[in-house]
Amino acid sequence: MADEVVLNATGIARLAGVARGTVLTWRRRDDFPAPAGGARAAAVYNRAEVEAWLAAAGLLELTPGPRVWREVSHGAQGGSLGRAVSDAAAVAARHGHGEAPPPSVPGTLAWVMTRAVDEVGAVAVLNDLLDRYAAESGIPVTPARITDFMISLAGVGGGATVLDPASGTGELLAAALARGAAHVLAQSVSAAAAELARARLFLGDGQSAKVAAGDALSADAFASVEADAVVCHPPTGTESAVPWAQYALTHLKPGGRAVLAMPPSAAAAPSGRQARAQMLRQGVLRAVIALPAAVAPPYVPLHLWVLERPDCEPEPDLTALFVEAAPESQTGVDYAASSAAGPMPTASWRAFTHSVEIAGDSPRRPGRRVVSSGAGRNAKWCVTRVADLLDDTGALDESERLDETVDVTPARVRAHFSAWHREKDKESSRRRGNVQPRNPAATFMHSRVSRLLISRDIDAVAAILQRLDWLGDARDGRVVEPQLGLPADPWRTATVPELARLGLLRYRRAGTGAAELLCAGDVLVPVKEGSEATVVGGDRDGDPAGPGVHVIRPNPAHLSSWFLAGFLLSPGSLRRATGNRVDVRQLEAPLLPLADQERYAWAFRNMRFLESITGHLKDSAGSLTSNLTAGLTSGDFRPGRETAPDEGTPSPVT
Repeated sequence: MADEVVLNATGIARLAGVARGTVLTWRRRDDFPAPAGGARAAAVYNRAEVEAWLAAAGLLELTPGPRVWREVSHGAQGGSLGRAVSDAAAVAARHGHGEAPPPSVPGTLAWVMTRAVDEVGAVAVLNDLLDRYAAESGIPVTPARITDFMISLAGVGGGATVLDPASGTGELLAAALARGAAHVLAQSVSAAAAELARARLFLGDGQSAKVAAGDALSADAFASVEADAVVCHPPTGTESAVPWAQYALTHLKPGGRAVLAMPPSAAAAPSGRQARAQMLRQGVLRAVIALPAAVAPPYVPLHLWVLERPDCEPEPDLTALFVEAAPESQTGVDYAASSAAGPMPTASWRAFTHSVEIAGDSPRRPGRRVVSSGAGRNAKWCVTRVADLLDDTGALDESERLDETVDVTPARVRAHFSAWHREKDKESSRRRGNVQPRNPAATFMHSRVSRLLISRDIDAVAAILQRLDWLGDARDGRVVEPQLGLPADPWRTATVPELARLGLLRYRRAGTGAAELLCAGDVLVPVKEGSEATVVGGDRDGDPAGPGVHVIRPNPAHLSSWFLAGFLLSPGSLRRATGNRVDVRQLEAPLLPLADQERYAWAFRNMRFLESITGHLKDSAGSLTSNLTAGLTSGDFRPGRETAPDEGTPSPVT
């Protein structure tokens, strides 16, 4: 049998990440696959059958990335890891185009790579392989969340020409190709990184790529090129990052956009003062977005600059967006302690990007010119007139001015924005003859806004409760007994390993192998007893699972994810936990038809939704109390007569 489809005991041990002696023990089990050839110690086994057995036992990763890297690392023993990576990348690229692997590549490696490409596609395999190699080699790589966000901000679409003058391993341009860019141009100061970029850039029909080595600022390989978009993450350690912004502007077509990942020093360093002021006056610096710390190696704060080359004269009332990221206030998430891959938790990232989208829409609302500020759980932002940033008339305190440094750090701009508008409000009040309040508000956070929001939240919760008809009307004070239907018939149950052997699911225990990349519909079972099982939504597709959860991937044709999540950590199942840790192999679920499962899934999903809504209401009520207290003490408003208790109304007990 061909060597690419069989494994000996050593190969099985490498595949499962165990000692060879463990495999020898497995071979004596009745359910282990029969040998495909050889005898005794020299026996070999069909690789597909072995993988199926390992997956059913929870001993094989659910995604091909770790399996590919293990095979590449093994193939590099006694040779060059870079060479093994190049061979593997060549197989992935060729197979992605329907071509045969190079004949020089070992058969086992070629077989593993083609299987991986068939499962998740050539682009995903190449990105994962080269990211792992870059991490092993110490080459910095921008995480996928940041690259996707930058490409989205740049507005890259079908047929675009995209340039990256500090391309590294080409991850930004690979994301541009995935968005439909027709031509990508890469230049890296490192010849080794340029070679990795060539391997990463998987081209589809009508797409082309050019990769050059050298320093783009001193030896520009694309001097005559004007691109639709320029994306760039300048190398760390450079004296100033502002020249990269100027380089990007010279290579943009009129109306083109550039997005650069810059160090915070670029927004405040005295050496870049004139360049920043010029970019603001010319209307080319449209946004500065401060990302939360620890989202990209080397895990330091990072700013995204959005530049546009005007295709006409700058608008007389030009505005710019400044976004300041803040920690997750509800859960206290520490971004620096997030997964080893470096991205923010998905929920935090989604809230942050949503805040940016809302802010970015403000200055472009049809029929209105909005100059405003906002705040959210993960971001604070302001849209301000450029003229206000550059025209300090002396009305502000020294600490509130941008001054001659033209500091465009989002936090500094927001403080300037608030102070400038506070002074304008004072001036307007004086002109109208209004008496200035003795304790003027320090910010634009008014309690009346909070009262409006919380009232809407209450209405929304009441509407949701009414959807669950057995709860009755939440506001009429009645207690309605739930209509739960007839008792369930007796059912048979099966443990997770038994369900896996039936082909109904695949699973991976926590702590066995590298971190998994999640898929929508996966069920996550926390290792720690007392936590709830969760179902992965589409927004978390592709995220690392993390070390503290068991991953279960149901077959949707036979098992409902929410049905499984509801039963696995029920009180009956938790009695089978080991100590304070949940052993996923001991958990069980009923064997029910899919139609019955869906009815249970609907009930479990509604209960979880109700729980999250009541938790949000509790958080909002706490925020309301804080804002009301702050509004009273800072002079934002004062108690009206209508708020005083009626005569005869008992005072609260203290």
